[in-house]
Amino acid sequence: MDDLKRLRPLCEQHLRELTIPDPFEITAFCHSVSERRGKPMVLTPTQMTSTAQSCPYGLWIGLDHVDHIVYEQDTSPLHRDAIILHEISHMLLGHPSDVSDLLDLAGMLPDVNPAKVRHWLSRRINNTDNEVQAELLSLLILERASPPRPRPQRRATRLGQASRRLRQTTSRPR
Repeated sequence: MDDLKRLRPLCEQHLRELTIPDPFEITAFCHSVSERRGKPMVLTPTQMTSTAQSCPYGLWIGLDHVDHIVYEQDTSPLHRDAIILHEISHMLLGHPSDVSDLLDLAGMLPDVNPAKVRHWLSRRINNTDNEVQAELLSLLILERASPPRPRPQRRATRLGQASRRLRQTTSRPR
């Protein structure tokens, strides 16, 4: 809980600087971030979880000329968006891009030359601040992107409204 209190102001500052499309659509948001960063972003769905036991649902590969986000293809649209937003949050927060094994990268993205990757610092378990920040920022983006839900009416209010409608229909002359 202390981590969230400590990290939330930074994430909220980044959130204020973002343009979030309304209605929200992940490719439009990616395009906005891509323009902000001055380079294209390529989203690549792939089957990640079955290729390795410890494989994440997504990863970001930051090159000088392009950002690649590889994400699990066999998931729901909401989870897909959450994965992509998590990786984008790492970009926005200035975290290093990640790939711990160049051979895995070569298999997932055969068109990318691993030698050209700018930095390959892997986000590990002991780097929890980066992961907590990225998760928090991605959740704040999703929260802002979601349309406000109507507040549920209290049961007494609904019963009162139904009772008034019933009285109105039964008291009308026929």
